[in-house]
Amino acid sequence: MKIDSVFDEGSSREDTYLIGENIFGVFDGANSVNKFFDESGRPGGLIAASIVRDEFAANKGTLKEMVANANNTLRKKMISGNIDVSNKANLWCTTAAVVRLKKDTFEWLQISDSIILVVYKDDSFKLMLIDYDHDKDVMILWKRLAQEKTKNIHGIIWKKIPHIRLKSNETYGLINGEKKLSKFIMAGEESLENVKHIIFFTDGLILPKENPEDEDDFGTFVNLFLEGGLKNVLQYVRNMEKDDPECWKYPRYKQYDDIAAISISF
Repeated sequence: MKIDSVFDEGSSREDTYLIGENIFGVFDGANSVNKFFDESGRPGGLIAASIVRDEFAANKGTLKEMVANANNTLRKKMISGNIDVSNKANLWCTTAAVVRLKKDTFEWLQISDSIILVVYKDDSFKLMLIDYDHDKDVMILWKRLAQEKTKNIHGIIWKKIPHIRLKSNETYGLINGEKKLSKFIMAGEESLENVKHIIFFTDGLILPKENPEDEDDFGTFVNLFLEGGLKNVLQYVRNMEKDDPECWKYPRYKQYDDIAAISISF
C-alpha cells in the first residue's frame, strides 16, 4: 500500500487533511458569511476543519459517530466564542471526505463536495456520491455575468441571489454545528476487491469547466492521475486557472482555491 498526498494553499487557506494509521481525510473549511477571525487571525473555516480533523484523528467509534461528535464540538466552540449560532450566517463550517481501511473493505464518509473516487484494476472508476454539486445554480449565474465581462463577480453575486451557505443542511449537508446535519451524513462500506486506488480531495482539485451545466470530467481526472499521480492533476488544474484571474472562462469562486488531496494505492 502506498499513500500519497498534495496540499496546496489558494487564497482562503482553510483546507486541512489527516493521514493516520488506517484513517485518512480531507476537510474544506469555509468561513462564516459574516466573516470571523480569532485573535491569531485564523478564519472560522480553518477552525471548523481542524476540529473535525482532530475528532477523526482520535479514531474512536463509527465514522458517523465521529462526525456527529465533531459537529457538536464545533457548536460548543462557537457558543463559547459568543457566536450567535441561531443566525446561519455566523456559522463556521467544513466539508469532509474520510476513508478508514479495514482488512478487506474500506469505510467511507462524505459531507458535501469533498470527493471520494475509487479506481479499479481495469482503470474504471466510481464516485461514492454523485449528488454533490450544490453550487451549480450559482455558477450558471456566474457564467452569465462572465459573458458580460463583469468585474468582481464574487462581490456582487450574492446581491442577486440568497447565499448558498444559507441553504446548508436544508438542501445539502455541511458540518457547521447544526443538528440537521444528521440527515446529510453519507457513509458506507465497500469491498477492496479489485480496488487499485482510492482518491479523495477537496473541491479545489475538481477540474475547472467552462459550462457549469456540464458534468465534471472525472474521466480526464483519472487519466491524469494514472499518468502522473496527484501532482499531475494539481498542475493541470493550476495551469487552467493561471490565465483566468477573473474566473470568466471557468466559473468558480476564486482564481486559486485551496487543495487537499490523498491517494491510497494498492
